[in-house]
Amino acid sequence: MLATLYSLFPLASRSRLAGILIMTAMALVAAELLGLPVAPGWAGASYWCAAALLWPGLARRNRVQALLLLLVGAGCLVLSRRLGAEVNIERIVAGNSGLLSMLVAVSFLGLVSRPGGEDETGWPRGQRAVASTLGAVHLFGSVINLSSVFIIGDRLSRAGSVSREQAIVLIRGFTAAAFWSPFFAAMAVALSVAPQAKLASLWLVSMPLALSGLALTWWQLSRQHDGEEGGEQAAASEFTGYPLHLSGLLLPGLLAVAVLLLHQLWPALSILAVITLLAPLLSLLILMATRRSPLAGLGQLVNGRLPQMGNELALFLAAGVLAYGLDSLLSSWGGRLPLSGFGAAEASLTYLAIVLLSLLGIHPIICIALAGSVLAPLAPDHTLLALVFLSSWAVGTSTGPLSGINLAFQGRYGIDSFRIMRWNLSYLGMMSVLVVLAIWVLAASLGVNQ
Repeated sequence: MLATLYSLFPLASRSRLAGILIMTAMALVAAELLGLPVAPGWAGASYWCAAALLWPGLARRNRVQALLLLLVGAGCLVLSRRLGAEVNIERIVAGNSGLLSMLVAVSFLGLVSRPGGEDETGWPRGQRAVASTLGAVHLFGSVINLSSVFIIGDRLSRAGSVSREQAIVLIRGFTAAAFWSPFFAAMAVALSVAPQAKLASLWLVSMPLALSGLALTWWQLSRQHDGEEGGEQAAASEFTGYPLHLSGLLLPGLLAVAVLLLHQLWPALSILAVITLLAPLLSLLILMATRRSPLAGLGQLVNGRLPQMGNELALFLAAGVLAYGLDSLLSSWGGRLPLSGFGAAEASLTYLAIVLLSLLGIHPIICIALAGSVLAPLAPDHTLLALVFLSSWAVGTSTGPLSGINLAFQGRYGIDSFRIMRWNLSYLGMMSVLVVLAIWVLAASLGVNQ
């Protein structure tokens, strides 16, 4: 039946309608955040309809994963209903509407922030090139997310591929932004589970972790020589990189400061809500200030970027059903973990478990949804919990062979994702040591019981 229905509407029409529905859903969530009387179910219904329209075009792996999440979540809801729990249909429909709206809002930033078209003849080489490329992909990635990797990667590629060292720099430089960027999917997921996290306190440890990841990558690649690791490695002096200019620092810095200021002025709004409101507004203002048409920008999103969010829609909506199902089942069952609190030791074990599952091919959002539901009875400190989630995302996605970034790299540049995992295992080990240390430092500064 669905196949017949899809055949009646051409792909272009379905994509455009999905883009309109996604934009409408984000606008409804923004209106609700501003205090207008909008039922959350309407935005959720729009997202579900958009996901259904885009379903045929999703990667098979993502469809299987989304269906499994839906089945497990639905099974948990059925069991909890039999145990006497009330099942809220509106909550199922609304799901992760707030999280998705933040991701849609962030997509506006792609209209005003893109790496420039520098002349390739002036591009840096050697150790300086490693540093500039790391900085460029990290800063642009912190704002416009995955598209920055392929904009820069395509300019670095030769014969449709990139070198081992360029792949490592692009992947690690990008995923390190998950430690701190308020415009990253990782932050949206973390704050949806830990909404009371204090961003300023979190940044005191997460930003040094991001810098450590970049510095570690630079150090590892700078000491390379030809012919090591089975002949795959190239000397650092042969590395051709992407230039980073001072102007590239402006927008990421401006956005981060604006988020903190608005949150201080409007403390009732969560960081996730602040970003949902701020990113589109600031992007449209910049478009007008540079004499570009905001309506043309909106049309570009509706017809371009938003219909490409099908994989994210399916995964996050299904994860929302799973999280609700697990939460409902655990509440009605009355089971508790054999723990009395959530301190540094428990946080470290949670981080290590999520990273291990990432290596086994399980997306961090699934692990975070599960951990959030299981740990909720312990009333964990949200700032500490957010650090665990952000760190596991930053380290796990750079190494996991089935993570979105590594699979996308495999599809675009023909580099096997399991080779990428092998290249990044030493990074995972050393960064995990630093992450565990950071967890203990943050727990001590927060006064969390050990």
